[in-house]
Amino acid sequence: MTHYSTKAFILHKQISEEKDNIYHFFTQDFGKVKLFAKSTRDILAKLAGHLEPPTLVDITFSSGERPRLLSALEDNSYFNIKNNGLALNTALKISELVDDLTIIYQPDDNLFQLIFQVFYFLDNNLGKSSKIIDFSWLYFEAHLLRILGYEPFLEGCVVCGIKDTHYFSFRERGLVCLKHKHADDMPLTNNQKKYLRALFRLPLHKFTSLPLISQILEEKKFLEEVLGKFTLKVKSDIM
Repeated sequence: MTHYSTKAFILHKQISEEKDNIYHFFTQDFGKVKLFAKSTRDILAKLAGHLEPPTLVDITFSSGERPRLLSALEDNSYFNIKNNGLALNTALKISELVDDLTIIYQPDDNLFQLIFQVFYFLDNNLGKSSKIIDFSWLYFEAHLLRILGYEPFLEGCVVCGIKDTHYFSFRERGLVCLKHKHADDMPLTNNQKKYLRALFRLPLHKFTSLPLISQILEEKKFLEEVLGKFTLKVKSDIM
């Protein structure tokens, strides 16, 4: 039986007192994996403290028809996130979204690094402002869609290419002009377009300025609606 070691974020756990527990991880080397762990009290006592999301762990697991979790050592517990209810809820939403939109054994270092960067950013900047929490979720959602190949077209009308666009079309997956808009498309301002582009395209280190984050969050309701609806559409396409 072959053993593998890698860094991993825990995404989800299914706990059972009688059967094996099942843990979902997103790993650096193997993508998402689902691992079984014995539910006996002594093994849980050794592992449980390191298997509470959003922890970064070094895991060892075995291959086979029922791949097993053999060990888990904490690398980063994200103490600040876990001690802030709103931040913890955001980290759990991030973990759930990754679990929903990925399939097993599809390595993606860009996605692993995105999770790493956003959790680090959130954990280390919580003290500056609660706005960091809302921004981290919006940024992660946008960049996850980009990494998975679902970035909306934001350079002009999806249909004809004209630059004069004032609507976002979930059907067309991007901006559309007045001529090609549908009744259910969402109108948007130039500032909303600018902030939407920034969320999808700028690296996280460009958002060290709290005033910039505050400006973006002035359009929080719009951005949450666009990203939320777009993510739901992607989920329906994948599942």
